[in-house]
Amino acid sequence: MLVPANPTAANARAWVRKIQVARSEGVRTGPAPITPGNVLKGNPVATAAGLFRSADGMQSTVIWHCTAGTFRWNYREDETIIILEGGMTLHFDDGSSRVCGAGDVVYFPAGTSCVWTIEHEVRKVALLRDPVPAPISLSLRLKRAAIQALARNTYIRRMFGRGPAPAASSIQAAAG
Repeated sequence: MLVPANPTAANARAWVRKIQVARSEGVRTGPAPITPGNVLKGNPVATAAGLFRSADGMQSTVIWHCTAGTFRWNYREDETIIILEGGMTLHFDDGSSRVCGAGDVVYFPAGTSCVWTIEHEVRKVALLRDPVPAPISLSLRLKRAAIQALARNTYIRRMFGRGPAPAASSIQAAAG
């Protein structure tokens, strides 16, 4: 079952709590043209299909396919890709390059760019995530650290029923 990439607010909660599965083969993709000014060589034709989107809209999963050509890609959001078929050469701004093929996993941080050279074609799964602003990210990391610290605290775990009941002497010591 495929989940709609743009669920309505009414049904977002219903499907986000379920595990979803999609096969990468047979997914119908539609046109996803590369910005003409970014094409450096050839006539690459890209298609894509949205598979999943998180309830908060911050993360989505896409299947993407592209034919031969060379183009610059600018990453507006964090993107992790898994190459399913074919391959490409990535040319980085520092002058280095890397050949990638089926089975490779690549991470592109938001705000970066590189040049793709596709000799034949490439098919990938892309996991896209909108970056969280720094102040919000810091507060989320602090919250996670506090929860982990509390989870390690034996007394707190016992108070919430996740361990044996505290002995009377430890309750008195804590209150004292």
